Amino acid sequence: MLCRLFLCVVFFIFFKDSFGVPTKNVSDFNQSQNDSLNVVALNKKGRAAIYLGDFESAVAYFDEAYLKGRVVYGRTNLKLFSPLLNKGVALKNMGEYDEAIATYLEAEDFIIELFAEDHPRLGFVYGNLGNIYKLKGDYVKSHEYQQAALRAFLVAPDKYDSQISITRSNIAEALYLLGDYEEAILSAFDALEDSNDNIKSFLYSLIARIYFQQSNYPETRKYYKESLSILTKAYGADSYDLGLEYINYSQLLLKIGDYDEAYRYTELAEDIIVKYFTKKSLQYSDIMLNYANYYLGRSSEASDLTDFYEKRKVDLKKALGYYQEALIAGSDVFSSVAFNDNPKPGEEISEIQMLEVINQKAGCLEALADLYLSGQDKGNAKEIFELALSTTERATELIHQIRTGYVSEESQFFLSENQESTFIRAVGVCYKLYDLTDEFQFAEKGFRFAEKSKSASFLASVKDSRAKKFGGIPDSLLKREDYLKTNISNYKEMLFEENQNEDPDSARIELFNSKVFQLSEQYEQLVKVFEESFPNYYAFKYENKVVGVDQIQERISDRTAVIEYLIEEPTAQKAKGQVFKFVITPDELYFSKEVVDSTFVENIESVYQFLTSSKYLFTGKGEYRKYALAAHELYNVLLSDEKQVLEDKDLVVIPDDKLAYLPFDALLSAPPDTTIMNFRTLPYLVKDYSISYTYSATLLYDYFNKEKVAKHDLLAFAPSYEGDDRDYTANAEYRGGLLPLPAVNKEVDFINGYVNGDVFKDSLAQESRFKELASDYDILHLAMHTIINDTLPMYSKLAFSKPYGAQMDDGWLNTNEIYSMDLNARMAVLSACNTGSGKLQKGEGVMSLARGFLYAGCPSIVMTLWEVEDESGAHIMKDFYKFLSKGKSKHEALRSAKLAHIANADPLKAHPHYWLGYVVVGNSDPLYKGKDIYFILIIFGVVVLLFVDQLYRKRKARD
Repeated sequence: MLCRLFLCVVFFIFFKDSFGVPTKNVSDFNQSQNDSLNVVALNKKGRAAIYLGDFESAVAYFDEAYLKGRVVYGRTNLKLFSPLLNKGVALKNMGEYDEAIATYLEAEDFIIELFAEDHPRLGFVYGNLGNIYKLKGDYVKSHEYQQAALRAFLVAPDKYDSQISITRSNIAEALYLLGDYEEAILSAFDALEDSNDNIKSFLYSLIARIYFQQSNYPETRKYYKESLSILTKAYGADSYDLGLEYINYSQLLLKIGDYDEAYRYTELAEDIIVKYFTKKSLQYSDIMLNYANYYLGRSSEASDLTDFYEKRKVDLKKALGYYQEALIAGSDVFSSVAFNDNPKPGEEISEIQMLEVINQKAGCLEALADLYLSGQDKGNAKEIFELALSTTERATELIHQIRTGYVSEESQFFLSENQESTFIRAVGVCYKLYDLTDEFQFAEKGFRFAEKSKSASFLASVKDSRAKKFGGIPDSLLKREDYLKTNISNYKEMLFEENQNEDPDSARIELFNSKVFQLSEQYEQLVKVFEESFPNYYAFKYENKVVGVDQIQERISDRTAVIEYLIEEPTAQKAKGQVFKFVITPDELYFSKEVVDSTFVENIESVYQFLTSSKYLFTGKGEYRKYALAAHELYNVLLSDEKQVLEDKDLVVIPDDKLAYLPFDALLSAPPDTTIMNFRTLPYLVKDYSISYTYSATLLYDYFNKEKVAKHDLLAFAPSYEGDDRDYTANAEYRGGLLPLPAVNKEVDFINGYVNGDVFKDSLAQESRFKELASDYDILHLAMHTIINDTLPMYSKLAFSKPYGAQMDDGWLNTNEIYSMDLNARMAVLSACNTGSGKLQKGEGVMSLARGFLYAGCPSIVMTLWEVEDESGAHIMKDFYKFLSKGKSKHEALRSAKLAHIANADPLKAHPHYWLGYVVVGNSDPLYKGKDIYFILIIFGVVVLLFVDQLYRKRKARD
């Protein structure tokens, strides 16, 4: 609401004030004056067309004004700024967001060329860009642009005080949309101090929405009423802004179950909105959506169960009719009222708004199908479930379509997290159809949806990296990209470190924010050049395909089973959650579902806390029992029903959500004896299976295969931290410095006994040497400390020895630096503390250092999920390489090393903390041929020689 007023009024005033008349001789003056007045008239016509809603005509007027203005005033006159901005307003209102962005970027270049990169008029450009990115659903970019607008206006705060107030309000809204409710409400109340009535009405509405998210319904109603009161007094009962606020308020009423009041306010909104907009508009679509949600949510009075079913069906069908009307209103060309029809890609006015309507429609269809099924009407249930599935599939296509428009990884993460529920619904509907029909197609579709929900941003990054290799992009542009990415990364890191100081320097923070913003803009424009100028690059990068069940079955061995999970956790609003399981063997696909409650999540957290606790030396019988029972209960949920199918199989596990923190080795396959505490005898899953992990099956089978190309075998590093006086104040855990790792030298010496290579120990273990040599080696082994940054995972780092002499590197290898490397290694062993831990990003998995190595081209990672005990880790690594050198696969070698540890450990070191932390991620194929194969070849050769000898003897005897 506020953004529209800002766009349509403020810029018009600026245009009017910016015009003057040039002085020439009388005849030239008169002609010039006429031309100038003509330009003014065109701008006035454009503004009038916007007010009428004739946005196409407005664009034409502003284009003509701009072209004639260039003739009258020259190419670099400030008077050309206003038609550009106003054209952006019209394009935005048409839903032509990409064209509007291009127009504003042209206006940005115009101001920078005319003035400077910090000129306050850029605030108008950035504020508009922030509003458009909000409409596109890219709230991360919206927030960035609103902050840039504020920085620009603050260059001249007295002159732009009203714009500063508006921008602070927009920043508060961006924080709300990003889900940062605490910061949003602080920003909103702060912005209230210097705001006029119009801005206050917006802020009261925003505060109401924030309180609603915090379940504070009395304050929600209070602030909505304040907003409505201001708008009514200031603009009257028929104002456009009041109509929009009625829509917002009725949405709140629907969510809290006040359906009759919600219906009344929706009617009020409709009466106002139709005076300003046609029935082909996002505003009218929102009204239809409110009506639909009214019929979907309200309860019907019924005399008996049969009467309830019938009335409920009527309401759901009414809801579907309104959802269809909402789809029609949200598209320029779509007009079908049939429930089985949805707008095609590209027919929507707003992708984000269309996605919301389609998701709601899919939920309504599923509810109707459930109703038919509960009444044993399986025929209608199947038909409606299939409609729900096709509608949800359209929603997932829209998500992909939206993702292709997001350049920043943060924006993609936000989309993945917020649309995870769409993929869960898709898999859920597939399961209902599979359970109803037993048709394989629904299990296979369910798996594809589960795959599309996995690490979509990481997969896109990997595909982007591969696309650049054959997309025909010149080296000069790729070097420019590297330059921009490196500098963005460096400034982000400096910004983070400055913010960690007790007294941050506001001038430095301002500078770093500005640099990050400017460089990010340049990077996004470069990516657009890649996409528009190199079609092969674009086609490969945005191909929306995942690996299928049949493709996996063709590639796995008879001994392999792939298990993929998708989890819907129970919540305060929904007490029951779901765990969907897909088990793929060479011959079969098994699709099942487990209903879980909060105990499931508690068990995951209990096992994880037990395994990672620093107090493992003092484990008591109570903790032992709690772990054992939780580990067995998790096994029952995750694997028990599949036990027979998985017998004698090696497992490839694709975890979801918090399961990514757990090594499945820790699960217990039988009820444990908890009367005595004996870690060696527990029925760990490692005793039954070799297990490896991957972020998604598509990444594993389509991108993580590699033949040996490196010139050398092993490159190992074991740094020393003695005399290390680097500054650790930014990391509370390491403020006393990094503790020595005395066993790492022994570890790399052990390894070098089984694999030939180059080992760098103590002060020779330098970051610069690793960067210089890494691409020439087949195996990378890093035995060192890791510093995890959960706030900015790309700045988690491996700690090499302190640099000596004049070096560019600082001894910290950040994740973002690993991303920029080009590795030829087939395996990286990150035998450092916590290399597999990190922030859990919904829809993406754990943001660990390992992702960097996978992205850089290394298809297999051995990593640790917690801080591994030094001495035990060295011996486990020794045995791992011993078994690996004998031809075992990586997961088999690691399993054998763990079992050897359990067999030889004393009661204390049998504790799972000592040996369970290592896991294999990615390709687990052997690196070497085992000696058994040579023995078999020798035997075969001897047999062949004996056979030939016998033939020779027989032939000679006949002769």
